[in-house]
Amino acid sequence: MSAPTSDMPPGTTGASAEHRRRRAPLVLAVSGLAVVAIAVGASLAVATRPIARPAPAAAGAVPPTIATEQGAAEPAAKPESSAAPAAAGAATLALEDGDHDAYITKVDGAKDRIVVDVVQVFHDGAAARAAIADGKSASDARYLTTWVRNENPRLRILPLAGDLEVKLRDACGEDDPGREALLTRLATNASLDGTYYYTLTVRDGAVERIQERLAVNAC
Repeated sequence: MSAPTSDMPPGTTGASAEHRRRRAPLVLAVSGLAVVAIAVGASLAVATRPIARPAPAAAGAVPPTIATEQGAAEPAAKPESSAAPAAAGAATLALEDGDHDAYITKVDGAKDRIVVDVVQVFHDGAAARAAIADGKSASDARYLTTWVRNENPRLRILPLAGDLEVKLRDACGEDDPGREALLTRLATNASLDGTYYYTLTVRDGAVERIQERLAVNAC
């Protein structure tokens, strides 16, 4: 019985094995180059990627948090406001030269100044109409001869002139008692709320004359 024969031509098997042995290093080399190329491309992509920067904080925005030693986050301290609180009390507000009607709320003889509240004064028929407009009944307003309207509570500090003249209603015919005594009596009368108002004559920012007047009907 004869031995089986192969359909492949002689020498084919050896040639294929040799060819595979020669291709193996080439495939490995190409694969290595591909891996290197991918790695280089990824590195370039990371290196050239733009860095995201935080947007500038808007004016008045709360500062970012600051990490404490324990790792917790706390808001950064806000700068304290430099605005000073508004001054309280009467303001030094000048009056233009001329005559002005006002209540006197304080007499400061030691500093030669007064604190005043400027008012509007109406007489006779105008007094009755102003009083009704301000809420007084017609029956109560009809006999009024003087009405004082005080719409603005603003106070003014005014200096007294060196040659100040003070005319008080209850001092008619008296000898001049002196500046200090006059200012003391002026302060007493001015404290009677609603009884008197005063016509102030101002020159160069200082009060040079004070005329006391009744704010109510005379008896």
